[in-house]
Amino acid sequence: MEHKLVPLIVEDDPLAQKSLSYLLTKTNMFEEAVVCGTVTEAFEYLNRKTADIIFLDIELPDLSGLELLKLFPAHAPVVVTSSHVEMAVECFDFDVVDFLTKPFSYTRLLRSIQRATKKLPDQQVIPEKAPVKNYIFLPTGRSTVRFNYSDILYIEAYGVYVKIVTPDGTVVVNQMLSNIEEVLPQDPFLRIHRSFLVNLNHINRIATNEVRVSTFFLPIGMSYKEKVAQKLKSSGLLNE
Repeated sequence: MEHKLVPLIVEDDPLAQKSLSYLLTKTNMFEEAVVCGTVTEAFEYLNRKTADIIFLDIELPDLSGLELLKLFPAHAPVVVTSSHVEMAVECFDFDVVDFLTKPFSYTRLLRSIQRATKKLPDQQVIPEKAPVKNYIFLPTGRSTVRFNYSDILYIEAYGVYVKIVTPDGTVVVNQMLSNIEEVLPQDPFLRIHRSFLVNLNHINRIATNEVRVSTFFLPIGMSYKEKVAQKLKSSGLLNE
């Protein structure tokens, strides 16, 4: 059956509640999270409804989060979220699938979700596909022009404007480079210099201090070198 998963977050910290809810939404695998601030609230919810995965804090206002697992021995897959690493061993006695140490990264959370979904009954969970946007509209003079990402070779700072260079020529846009960098996807665009933003898909030569994009040689800024090297390696354009 194809459906989104129902997550139950048992957490009393409002900031932690919002942060985890946001990250779960970001995966496109979950419905809106059910949030309970105490063991009692979670107990009442689970007596009426079910959850596919439980994200459980240990230190709660009324009882320890582990008390909830004692009340429901045949519980859904549980990911414990806690800053108390010393509790990890005891938690695994309750057959939890993972122990997330706060604060945790999005990548680490994804690993926990992967472990939890393996414990679910056979079913197909289909992430909702976000529409793919492969273009951007930018102001040029008194009009607004559409630029396909694949057509952009590089973008060069030009005072308070920028020059967008494509195979068909150069267009001056009424935007600053830093503003355009914020709205363009990090893949395939990369800032290599305070004045240049390049499309990685059009790089055809890499040197120590410059890259060639089509027939153009663009400098790599000193302060950008390490970041550029890391990105080129992760993109497979530069050998380790």
